[in-house]
Amino acid sequence: MELWLICLGLFLRLVNVLLKPIVAFVGGTKRTTPFPEIRNDMLNIPAVDLAERIRNKELRSEDVVRAYIERIREVNPLINAVVEERFEAAIEEARKADVLIGDTQPLWLIKNYPLLGVPFTVKESCGLRGAPITGGSLARKDRRATADGEAVALLRTAGCIPLLVSNTPEYCLNWESYNHITGRTLNPYDSRRTAGGSSGGEGALIGAGASLFGVGSDVAGSIRVPAHFNGIFGHKPTAGAISIHGHFPMSTDEKFARLLTVGPMSRYAKDLPTLLHIMAGQNASRLRLDEVVCTKDIRIYYADDMGFNPGHVPVDDDIKMALYRAVQYFKGHGLATERADFEYLPEGMELAFSVLQSLEDVPSIFHHPDNPKATPSLPLELLRCALGQSRYSLAGVMFYVIFALRHFFSADRLDTYLDRASKLREQMIETLGTDGVLFFPTYPTAALRHYESFGHIMGVGYTMLFNALGLPATHVPLGFDRNGLPIGIQIVAAPYQDRLGLCIARELEAAFGGWQAPK
Repeated sequence: MELWLICLGLFLRLVNVLLKPIVAFVGGTKRTTPFPEIRNDMLNIPAVDLAERIRNKELRSEDVVRAYIERIREVNPLINAVVEERFEAAIEEARKADVLIGDTQPLWLIKNYPLLGVPFTVKESCGLRGAPITGGSLARKDRRATADGEAVALLRTAGCIPLLVSNTPEYCLNWESYNHITGRTLNPYDSRRTAGGSSGGEGALIGAGASLFGVGSDVAGSIRVPAHFNGIFGHKPTAGAISIHGHFPMSTDEKFARLLTVGPMSRYAKDLPTLLHIMAGQNASRLRLDEVVCTKDIRIYYADDMGFNPGHVPVDDDIKMALYRAVQYFKGHGLATERADFEYLPEGMELAFSVLQSLEDVPSIFHHPDNPKATPSLPLELLRCALGQSRYSLAGVMFYVIFALRHFFSADRLDTYLDRASKLREQMIETLGTDGVLFFPTYPTAALRHYESFGHIMGVGYTMLFNALGLPATHVPLGFDRNGLPIGIQIVAAPYQDRLGLCIARELEAAFGGWQAPK
C-alpha cells in the first residue's frame, strides 16, 4: 500500500465531512412533487419484446418513437440529460421501418434487422452522425460527428433508431455529469444527487423511463457507476470486445483501448445479450452469447469490499447486505458460493493507478482544435475556476492536474504494481475460469450529493480496477437503500465470459425486481 494514497483518501474524506453543510446548501432542494409516472404501457416493454411486437404489426414503430419522445419532453426539464435531440428525423425513420415491415416477411427481418424500429439514446462522446461531439468542452462547442461511432453504427444497421445524444462531464473526466455547455444532469430518484458520470445523461434518461437502452462508455466505471446511481443495468464488456472507434476523447496509446470500453446500458437484463451481440460486430463469436448457460453450474465468489486499506471509502452496510442477499439467494438454489480471497485486491487502487500512469498519451481538456500548441497556466485556470470565470470545469482542471502530475509512483514501484496487476489478473482468470463469477460492490455508496464526487474519488477503485485488468463486469440493481436510493453490485467474469454475468443479471432481476421507476 502507498502511504501517500492512504493519506490522500483520508484527507478527501475529511474534506467531504467539513464541506457537507455547504454541499447540502448549494446542491439544491429535494423535489417536493412525485416524479412523473409512466402512463404509456409501450414504455415498459423490453427491447427484444418490443422488436417482436413491431415485426408482428402489433405495434407501430412510429407510435413507440412518439411515446418515448413524449416521455423525454416530460422528464428532461427535471433531469437535464439531453444535449441535442433528433426527434423529427427519428419519426421519419420509424415511418420507414413500418413501411418495410408491411412489405417484408418477419423471418427475414429477424435475420437482417433484429431490433427494427426500436428507439435508443447515445452518450454524446460515442459519436452519432450529425450530432454534437463536444466532449462538454467550450473549445469544441461547434464540433459535430461526421460519422457514427462503430457501436452506434452497428445498432443502426440492426434497425435501431437514435433519438438524441446525452450529457457527459467535460472530456468524460468526472463521476458527475456537468459541463459548461449543457449544465448539470440530475438524478431522477433525488434531484439533490448526481446521476453519475461519465455516462450520466444515459443513466438518468434510462432510469427515468425516458429511454429503453443506450450506448455508454466506461474508462473507470463510467457505465457502471451511473447504472448504480440510477437503478439500471450496465455492462462493461471484455476489453476490445466492442470497437471504441468514433469515441471522443481518444488516445493513441494502445493500452488506452484496454481501459476504455463502449457498452450497453438498459432497463432490462434480458436485452443485454442481444445488445452486446450486435455491438460486438465481428467479435460477437468470441463472446459465445448464443451458447446456453445453465445458472446452476455457475460458481459464485464474493467480496463485500477491497479488504483493509484505510484510504478506501467504506462500503455502506445497505450495499453489503444487498450483496449478501444475492449470494444467499443463489446458495439457497444449490449454487456453489465462496468468499473470494485475491492476494492483491486491497491494493486495487494502486494497481489501477499504475496502469493509468503507464499511459503515454492522455487526452487533455486544454487541447484547442484551432490552436493545438497552446499551453495552459494551471494556477491561473484554478483561480478562474474558483471565481467562476474559467471556460473549463473545475473537475476537468483538477483531473488535468492529476494527469499532469501523474507520476504517482517511482519507476521501481510502478514496475512492482504493474507486475501485481498482471498477477491479480492471472489469479482472477484462473479462479473464475469459464464457469465462475465474482460478486463485488460497484461503488461504496448510493448516489452522491452534487459536488461530492471529488472527495469520494477513491470509491472509483471498485470499478476502475476491472478496466485496468480488462475483465467484463455487469452492474445489477438490487433495490434501494434506507434513503430510497438505488443500489446494486457488479458481476465480474473472466475475459470473454461476459455471458455468465448477463445470465446472473437476468436471475437477479427476476429475484429482486431489477429496475424500478422513480416516484
